[in-house]
Amino acid sequence: MCFQRYLAQVRTTLGRHLTETSPAAWAAVPTHPNRKLHLVLGNESCDLDSAVSAMTLAFVYAQRNREHDYVPVLNIPRRDYPLKTEVGHMFGKCGISEPVLLFRDDLPKEMTRDISVILVDHHVSSLAPNVTQILDHRPLDDGAPDYKLLSASCEKNIDPTVGSCATLVAERYLAENEPRSQNVAQLLHATIVLDTINFSPTAKRFGPRDQCMVQNLELELGLGKDQRPQLFDELVAARADISKLKLAEVLRKDMKMLSTDRQEVPLAGMPILVRDFVDKKGAEVAVKEFAVNSNLLVLLGMYVDPADGQVRRDVGLISLSGQSQLVERVRQALVKSSDPDLQLRPHDVETQFMGGCFLRQDNVQATRKHILPIVKEALLDWEAEHCCDCEEVIYFKEKPQLGLS
Repeated sequence: MCFQRYLAQVRTTLGRHLTETSPAAWAAVPTHPNRKLHLVLGNESCDLDSAVSAMTLAFVYAQRNREHDYVPVLNIPRRDYPLKTEVGHMFGKCGISEPVLLFRDDLPKEMTRDISVILVDHHVSSLAPNVTQILDHRPLDDGAPDYKLLSASCEKNIDPTVGSCATLVAERYLAENEPRSQNVAQLLHATIVLDTINFSPTAKRFGPRDQCMVQNLELELGLGKDQRPQLFDELVAARADISKLKLAEVLRKDMKMLSTDRQEVPLAGMPILVRDFVDKKGAEVAVKEFAVNSNLLVLLGMYVDPADGQVRRDVGLISLSGQSQLVERVRQALVKSSDPDLQLRPHDVETQFMGGCFLRQDNVQATRKHILPIVKEALLDWEAEHCCDCEEVIYFKEKPQLGLS
């Protein structure tokens, strides 16, 4: 079955498992007594790596294990798909339209126990009890409560030295002769080139496995190494194209939610520098709309100069509730980090935007997957220090009439 035809059928495939079984619903599928649904789920930022990894891995597994059903799911609500400009661009080149895609809000709120989940490009999920396999290149967060709920039989393939999760998928795609698809090879190749910043020696976001897979995919596609720069520039331009987005949508474009027991902190990755974003008209309104229920907002900016491919990064910390001490605690954790050393320093020109803290990041090799654990540890330390003894505190639903101010 070709890739496009497979994608055209995934909605029907999902429906067979989530609605009452009927002869008509199963007519087009070979009967199997233990037929099971496997959801291949990307992460909630739904960048090109996450989206392509979910789509292509589901296709490969579906063709090799026809006694079961494999369905890819983009882990965002459908309304956010237009924000993923590089995803839409690359899918469009391969003839993949939005109507054939499945999104998070296409799934029922309650998942049945007999559904299997395969995580790609992340390894911590509220669906942990259902997870049977993980492919990821993020640093291991084995202390997360959801990670501890994984089954002992879950197959874990987590390698932070790999620059792109698509590399791990490509290894499985190329391991056997079938299936073969020009579109799958094209998607995997483009994703690895983008994620590794075209194997930039400055960024150093790649390893030998990434190089090997790109070379093998280029052999299959009939491409030369000299064609990578043009592809990379095309994808960077598509990712940075925010011309049709509102500022609040720019913040949601590549957002990751960091959760602790007591709060949720959004980390917004942007295709422009934070300093350039906050200087835009309406930036304050957009930030308030985006992080309305959060005590802290972390902004991560990245800009790739189209002239020379030079990467620049910066970081912003803003507390909408005015918790300057919390901002300072997270700032200190980021500045003092040695693994990795982010090499943070103040911008040449300071800004007072919303009382936040804005720092230039000279270590351009460090990405959100390195910064997120540092922020989380700082939040947990803060919460531990400011934990109240509930037995000594009385909370009033109404202000008591005791003459107290």
